Amino acid sequence: MFGAFDMELPPTLAAIADLVGPVAAYRLAEARGGTTVYIPRPETLTQDHWLVTAVGRAAAERIAWMAQGENMTIPLGPLAGNRSRVWRAIREGIKAGKSENEIARLAGVAGRTVRRHRAGGDGRPDQHSLL
Repeated sequence: MFGAFDMELPPTLAAIADLVGPVAAYRLAEARGGTTVYIPRPETLTQDHWLVTAVGRAAAERIAWMAQGENMTIPLGPLAGNRSRVWRAIREGIKAGKSENEIARLAGVAGRTVRRHRAGGDGRPDQHSLL
């Protein structure tokens, strides 16, 4: 399970792994990877908050201290999947009318990839728009 942490983590997950350890970083990516979530201030975390459930109380408080009541985009890190499985999951989620965050979490992609698919693309940025 944690052999994937031998690879370089995206900066946000690396900072979280440095703060609370790689297991909590992996659990955070597993719970909300590919989505943007609101992380409340530590003093407002409840025991049933998704962050506490995902990583435990002590790690959640440290992550909340780091986020300071702001939105945080949680990278996929080691959880990214193969392209055909991912694209199929995105198409199925769109067809089922699921939310961007829900599709991103289920497919293991960032929300912007879901937006690109909804716009009729294949999830990759239009290279011509960069010229």
